[in-house]
Amino acid sequence: MHKFLALDLGAESGRGEIVTLKDGRVTMEEIHRWPNRPVRLGNTLHWDFPFLFAEILATLKAVAHKGIVLDGISVDTWGVDFGLLDETGSLLGNPVHYRDARTENIHAWANPIMPADEVFAATACEPWAISSLYQLASMQRDNSPQLKLAGTFLNMPDLITYFLTGVRASELSIVSTANLLGPDCRWAEEVIRRFKLPRGMFGKLIPPATVLGPLSPHVREQTGLGEVPVIATCGHDTSAAVAAIPGEGDNWAYLSCGTWSILGCLIEKPIATQRCLELGCTYEYTIGGWYLARNILGLWLVQELRRAWNTPADPWDYTRMTSEAGKAASSGLVDVADGSLHAPASMEKALLDLLTKRKQPMPADRGGLVRCVLESLALEYSRRLNSVAELAGPRSALYMVGGGVKNTLLCQLTADACGIPVYAGADQCTALGNALGQALALGVLKSRQEICQVMRDSFSMTMYAPRDPALWAEKRKKYDEVVGHGA
Repeated sequence: MHKFLALDLGAESGRGEIVTLKDGRVTMEEIHRWPNRPVRLGNTLHWDFPFLFAEILATLKAVAHKGIVLDGISVDTWGVDFGLLDETGSLLGNPVHYRDARTENIHAWANPIMPADEVFAATACEPWAISSLYQLASMQRDNSPQLKLAGTFLNMPDLITYFLTGVRASELSIVSTANLLGPDCRWAEEVIRRFKLPRGMFGKLIPPATVLGPLSPHVREQTGLGEVPVIATCGHDTSAAVAAIPGEGDNWAYLSCGTWSILGCLIEKPIATQRCLELGCTYEYTIGGWYLARNILGLWLVQELRRAWNTPADPWDYTRMTSEAGKAASSGLVDVADGSLHAPASMEKALLDLLTKRKQPMPADRGGLVRCVLESLALEYSRRLNSVAELAGPRSALYMVGGGVKNTLLCQLTADACGIPVYAGADQCTALGNALGQALALGVLKSRQEICQVMRDSFSMTMYAPRDPALWAEKRKKYDEVVGHGA
């Protein structure tokens, strides 16, 4: 029996999960959870890094208090954000939040230095304004004194493991979100040179599933733990989730479905073509190699409807919403990627306005509106699966993981829309990928295939077969018309 601590930090909260691997199966128990609240100081939005690290120490103390003997510890977080250390190893200010305004209109300043399509060709990473590169570019533009003093660049999970161990290293999965890593898994030297970034701050690159070293004496003294190994698994939470997808064979795609959705497939080597950029796809690194990814707005639409509708007098929880949607007749469709749905004051009004604007049939009631959202989301998945097929070849199955697998109606509609079997289950792939990556690093597991086997043996996957191919071919045509009209 082996026990691993997976520290999983998201944009809204962090948690510590004890993952137990016994007889080829995993179980998971949450030991501590805390909020992740950004702080605005002056005109800059920061992450409260001292608070986050204090909560990580509190998690380690809880482990020691319970007498749990750990085989390893690892950290995963969201992508792109980072901290800078000076030459002595001290942190140069709280890391800045990716939603800070410093990267607004950054491409207007950056493109004359290196056009976005050239950045994509050099890094195989979508050149988002929020990426590490463009955050650093904004600091360069503003003559940031921190950038001039910087001795080490570390993305968030690497920054946390540095303060746990004293070891400075940049793990490939998290750096692959930064527009700073080349497809050859080396620093993108031409990008760094063109933007005149301090080359010395980009240090050692390591693959996921690398043992960094034991907890530092300071951390051991504060927490009561011994020399537990700290491991760099997949520092990017999405890559950790992809590592744990229980896919069988090679010809499958994955769909990580939650507030946001990410659809893609494993791929031997990034092909950073102009067409890939046009399709909004990107490449990231996970255990065993690269994967193709396409971000899609997910169950945020349903979550926002629930937030507005759910009252003590008239409860609308997810069970009721799904049940009412299952009984409702199909109506119109909406382009779920439309910008008006990203942060509306009223999601219901925004959806109804889109239906009116596109001259779509209106739903008869709330259940009908939820069905409209779920069908549209499933059809968006189908469109993006076609993008994956164009870039990497057709897929014979779709593995669906994340919180969205609890919505059985969405799982079935996704199978119908995509026209291939959907295997849904394993709603906690991120923390499990974190922990099983530790097992791989320590030699408990021998390969990524063994990680997948453990996941298959630990979780039942429900298969949803596609139905009514002629009906859904017509729906795909209608959705393409809705999306095309919006464009």
